[in-house]
Amino acid sequence: MYINTIGQGPDLVLMHGWSMQSAVWHELAEALAQNFTLHLVDLPGHGQSSWQQGDLDLPVVLAKMAALLPEQAYYIGWSLGGLISIAFAHQFPERVNKLSLIAASPRFVQDETWSCAVDTQVFEAFAANLADNQQQTLQRFLLLQARGSQQSRDTIRQLTEQLANSTPPVTAALQEGLALLINSDLRNELAMLACPLQLIIGDRDTLIPAALIAEVQQLKADVDSEIIKGAGHAPFISQPLACQQAIERFINEH
Repeated sequence: MYINTIGQGPDLVLMHGWSMQSAVWHELAEALAQNFTLHLVDLPGHGQSSWQQGDLDLPVVLAKMAALLPEQAYYIGWSLGGLISIAFAHQFPERVNKLSLIAASPRFVQDETWSCAVDTQVFEAFAANLADNQQQTLQRFLLLQARGSQQSRDTIRQLTEQLANSTPPVTAALQEGLALLINSDLRNELAMLACPLQLIIGDRDTLIPAALIAEVQQLKADVDSEIIKGAGHAPFISQPLACQQAIERFINEH
């Protein structure tokens, strides 16, 4: 698993979302690297990380993280990266100082007890279409992430450039990532987290609504929350300064 380490200061791990890679953090990472040593992870089958079948099974990816990442660090997880970070913080509580989730949830799909999530059919359609036309499917997902944002065109442009200038993710890795999003329910794990937790959500996110904050606070009462006005599913791209300020405030609070 490839990890790019930059900056200076306390260790801070950044986990990207589905179909992306660590370079997606570019602007936010440049700012945070002034005060932190960043560990920018490429999930298996994404970016510069190699791939073997099963590498995105949670026990496998958590073991890789445990072997390669610092003994203690702050964590930021976006979308799928947030889900994986919840699992890591639960399994290795002594290694995560604080966890900031950007547009992430302990459960990404709806059921009768969890309405602040995506209809399962959305992710199932992505999974079904991947084999037919991966590029078109990824482009549709980019549009979905940017929808609603006041800076949607700029967000789409930046995400599209990331896809165009990088090695395409491995199809099997995309399928396993979607399976994680569809099948994982980490509500109990989130409720038991020992570390301080932050939620950063765009108020125009069509995948993870701001109403999720109240639902998560039912699981863990002392959640720090930040709603980024005008942002969609990738607020660290459309409003990087607001995200940086929220993250640094959270980390620096005692």
